[in-house]
Amino acid sequence: MPPSNKKHLILNGHQYECGKALFTHENRAFRYGDGLFETIRCHKTIPLFFDQHYDRLIRGMAILKLSVADLPGPDMFKSYIERLIVRNRIFYDARVRISVFRRSGGLYTPENNRPAWLIEATPLPNKGFLLNDRGLKIGTFDGFPKAWSLTAPFKTLSATPYILAGIYKKENHLDDCLILNQNKKWIETISSNLFWTKDQVLYTPSVAAGCVDGIMRKQVLRFAALNNIPAKETTGATKEELLNADELFLSNAIQGIQWVVAFENKRYYNRLPKVITQWLNEEISKITS
Repeated sequence: MPPSNKKHLILNGHQYECGKALFTHENRAFRYGDGLFETIRCHKTIPLFFDQHYDRLIRGMAILKLSVADLPGPDMFKSYIERLIVRNRIFYDARVRISVFRRSGGLYTPENNRPAWLIEATPLPNKGFLLNDRGLKIGTFDGFPKAWSLTAPFKTLSATPYILAGIYKKENHLDDCLILNQNKKWIETISSNLFWTKDQVLYTPSVAAGCVDGIMRKQVLRFAALNNIPAKETTGATKEELLNADELFLSNAIQGIQWVVAFENKRYYNRLPKVITQWLNEEISKITS
């Protein structure tokens, strides 16, 4: 018999076929957005930079008062991820999402703080990180500023600013949109951290400015430190700073680096994004060899 094309996921350690009903209307992720998630790129079934993803996950759980002790350890999660990628017959790189949410019970005040967890795995079109051939055209979305909070560095299930920015992007035929913080500084985009260069200095908004504490952001800053590139974390970017920049690029754990070619009437180079992408793929080779 030919292998099944059915895809699967893992919920609380048990494997289920995708499309099957898993939750009731009492699920707190549905009712209150009561949880958070991590999105991880996997290469040869190996989750890249997993220790940093796991560390961010448990730090976010602690902020949300979810019981970290009831979550599987990192080695167990890696085992589940490998099993799921193989089960779903993913032969190239994989996009894995780990969602953690509070178990059902209670209204705003939960009955308990025990976490449920879900792992999903879907294929990516290429092996390793690939810099975009066509530079991105980005705009700005100021319709829902993202205010700093204790949960701002984490990927929570409440994602209203990003959803509205995504709709705005689609309506205006853009590739991505910058998101504003409460101080009217641009701090990130819909799914990426923000970087720009000026006079050979690398700039990025600090986590204190309200952006997500990105895993790929950490790698870019590590690259800068290893290569003696001056790097400065700021309170966010003004439009003038971005229009005066030499290069503008975005980072996230799935796509790695994406360079921006156009912001308003400004056009940008992509020298540093090319170099960082090459370095990332060298790092993958070290991790997976």
